Amino acid sequence: MTAPWWSFDRLRGGIGARLLGRVLLFSFAITLVFTLVQLDANYRRDVRSIESRLSEVAGSYSQSLGEGLWNLDRRQLDLQIEGILRLPAIRFVEIREATNRADPMVVSGGRHPEHAALTREFPLFHTVREQQQQVGVLSIEATLDEVYRALLDNAIVTVTSQGATIFVVSFFILYLTHRLVTRHLTALAGFLRNYDLRRPPPPLRLQRRPTVEKDELDHVVAAFEMMRQTLERAYHDLRESEQRFRDYAETASDWFWSTGPNHEFTYVSAQAGAFGFDWSKSIGKRRWDVAADFASEPNKWREHIAAVERHEPFRDFVYTSRRGDGSAAFVSISGKPVFDAEQRFVGYRGVARDITKQRQAEDELRERERRYRDAQAELAHVTRVTTLGELAASIAHEINQPLAAIVADADASLNWLARSDPDLDRVRDALDGIAKDGYRAGEVIQRVRQLAAKSEPHKAPVDVNRVIGDVIPLLRNEVLSHHVALRMELSPGVPSVLADRVQLQQVVINLVMNGIEAMASVADRPRELVISSRRHDGDQVVVSVRDVGVGIDPDKADQLFNAFFTTKPGGMGMGLSISRSIIEAHGGRFWATANADHGATFHVALPGMP
Repeated sequence: MTAPWWSFDRLRGGIGARLLGRVLLFSFAITLVFTLVQLDANYRRDVRSIESRLSEVAGSYSQSLGEGLWNLDRRQLDLQIEGILRLPAIRFVEIREATNRADPMVVSGGRHPEHAALTREFPLFHTVREQQQQVGVLSIEATLDEVYRALLDNAIVTVTSQGATIFVVSFFILYLTHRLVTRHLTALAGFLRNYDLRRPPPPLRLQRRPTVEKDELDHVVAAFEMMRQTLERAYHDLRESEQRFRDYAETASDWFWSTGPNHEFTYVSAQAGAFGFDWSKSIGKRRWDVAADFASEPNKWREHIAAVERHEPFRDFVYTSRRGDGSAAFVSISGKPVFDAEQRFVGYRGVARDITKQRQAEDELRERERRYRDAQAELAHVTRVTTLGELAASIAHEINQPLAAIVADADASLNWLARSDPDLDRVRDALDGIAKDGYRAGEVIQRVRQLAAKSEPHKAPVDVNRVIGDVIPLLRNEVLSHHVALRMELSPGVPSVLADRVQLQQVVINLVMNGIEAMASVADRPRELVISSRRHDGDQVVVSVRDVGVGIDPDKADQLFNAFFTTKPGGMGMGLSISRSIIEAHGGRFWATANADHGATFHVALPGMP
């Protein structure tokens, strides 16, 4: 039990917790709304029942009460009032004689409620010589306390039962999300966070049961593993090259030198001439007298001069000097102080190396290391984007609509069942809708898996114009936010095509989004996007998406449909490549042409059905 609770504790700040919160909030809101509607209906029904009861009391007792009041029979009136008070919700009854006397007869029973919700007065008549004469007034006061208590009990039972159901279902959704998605995302993130090329860990393995067919997670892990191996080989080769270079640099020496007690050069070996240095001019001069960076780097030279004045050894002190042709060169020298037999300082002896090429190589190495760090950061970015794109975008977006329909039907069914007289026909229809939406979601998931596994698409006769019409509402916000004028020129006579509807929608969405993004920087002309369909060569259907954006760079036209090639700063370069694969799998063609004025047009041709 410890491991699952620890996993749930880690998810408190993740997408699982946010999903749970939103499901609970939405479900409780829906439950509260339906509960309030039901309580309002119950309240109105109970009030009508009380009002009807008051009317029935007046009809049943009016004759006897009128006779008792005519006879001034207080005892009879008290008995009848007592009978009326036994009825539910009635708390006070009063009978007042209608007379001009100063002390009319008043008979009452019960007690005045603090809040009399319903008060009714009914005239009392007595027949005298076949004529009805009003002899008094019957006043009845009823309370709604019992109604309120019943509504409260009903609300408590409904909210408690629904809340418990929602809580259990929400945690089940959180558990499924954790088991299928978030724990694997956490494992990928943890692997990347602790990944160190200097000490590569074992290959990434997700803790889950083997699948019969590879799914999105398997493809992500396989792609990451391939990139990881390539990166580790490149890093290993780089380290070996760097180590060899350092070995050469540490052991090599180009020429020798020596200085006297005043640090003036007394000897320079002839090998210095092979590197373009005329060291004969340096004899009798100090090192800082011939250095080209003495004035530009005073701190470095101040420390070096102080060290040699203290007669300390130094190693690989680098400074800039001039060759015989005037060009700048980097020199690295190492020196050791020399003392005579009486321990008097007599100068330095050491070696020198021309490290100009080494410096250039080090600069190149630093640039390569910078590119390596950029590549490593890009790897982390691509892994995150691929994971979210493959899992969240492909699954959550595609099955969002059937899941929403399932939740709506389930909530409606629960409310119909919660009635005192359940509407089983509606519940049966809702359950049938849940089953259909479940099959629909399963079909979408199966098609996404087939696309990822490069399997055959699920083909059926499809109206291309209808596919375009279904996609446009999904892109309405993007069109409006980018101030794009969208125009459709759909020919009504195009034949149906044998294709997978979901994959065709994916292609259309990709082309429309590419067109919108291509016009994002356009400010000197209206942003217009035209989607057209037409019959071509008798039985072919051609869909074209034309924009007025930046167009196609002729130098990059050949790479336009290659995988991982993109001209967008945040793009992955997979949209057009995947779209072309989908169209070719349907036996069609996918190409692009540059417009005569501005922008480009992408064309999709599919074989029509006879």
